Amino acid sequence: MEIFGNDIYNIVIFIAIIVLGVFVGKIVDVVVKNYLKKIISKTKTKFDDIILDALDVPIIVLVITAFFYFGLRFLVLPDHVFKLMDEAVKVVVILSATYFAVKFIDGIFEHYLIPLTEKTETESDEHIVKPLKKIVKILTIILGILTALSSVGYDITALLAGLGVGGLAVALAMQDTIKNFIAGILILMDKPFSINHWIKVDDVEGIVEEIGIRSTRIRTFDHTLITVPNSKLLDSAIENLTVRDRRRVLTTIGLTYNTPVEKIKKAKEIIKDIVENHPATLPPYRIHFTEYGDWSLNLRVEYFVRNISFEYFLNAVDEINLKIKEEFEKEGIEMAFPTYTVYLEKDNS
Repeated sequence: MEIFGNDIYNIVIFIAIIVLGVFVGKIVDVVVKNYLKKIISKTKTKFDDIILDALDVPIIVLVITAFFYFGLRFLVLPDHVFKLMDEAVKVVVILSATYFAVKFIDGIFEHYLIPLTEKTETESDEHIVKPLKKIVKILTIILGILTALSSVGYDITALLAGLGVGGLAVALAMQDTIKNFIAGILILMDKPFSINHWIKVDDVEGIVEEIGIRSTRIRTFDHTLITVPNSKLLDSAIENLTVRDRRRVLTTIGLTYNTPVEKIKKAKEIIKDIVENHPATLPPYRIHFTEYGDWSLNLRVEYFVRNISFEYFLNAVDEINLKIKEEFEKEGIEMAFPTYTVYLEKDNS
């Protein structure tokens, strides 16, 4: 008895070989999961674990494919069918290799690169690595598919040319998205700011909550979340207020016009002594009588406060202002407030 030119004996052998391949594949799977993984998990390096995890599925597929390919030799088939089977086996091998490569890349990123970025001081490194992992995996899959198509005689040159024309059209349509994507990569690499930094860009000011590939999210001080396209950030002057080592204080203290010169000098000494001796302040200290105002003699006061936190800054300024007021009251130095002197001319006619 023959079926498609093959006697029943050859067909039984073919089926038996495939069943045997599945059985061997299952054995390999059990050995890998129950024995090899336990042995390798005891080693100090993660590299062998990554390789074994990546081989888990491909090795079973390749074992079954090998048995299937071997079993075909017991059948009588037309040449074009054998050729088709050869090409199918090539595709399976290439796609299995692609699967291995993708899993291997995933393991390298998860066990080495991502933990490495988590140890760095800035969180922006993590925002580079995770999108980079996706990009590398996608490129690997595309390369595997193109290699598989090429192995079966498909002209990938024409395909690439077609993709090039289509890609150009898509690129033109997605020009802003691509621009923001590139800007996001440049920002993450250049690191003008990091997560939780206080920045000011044009009319936007707040704390950076997320640095994405397309946009950056900034939480303003009234708790509004603003999403800024990365291309705008790249084209704008970014003021990073977090990285300052000190905050500037510039204020004017006005004395009444009837304040004697000696009292003005004493006021300057008091302010300078208070500012210089406060533990939160840093030089330069500048206290000068700079202006005859409309209703006051103005002292320009400039100093810096250590940039530890905004609360620390406010407390330091509060303490200094209260101390100045207290010492002025002790010395009888009066601060001015808006006043006007009105002269009335008496008509003697």
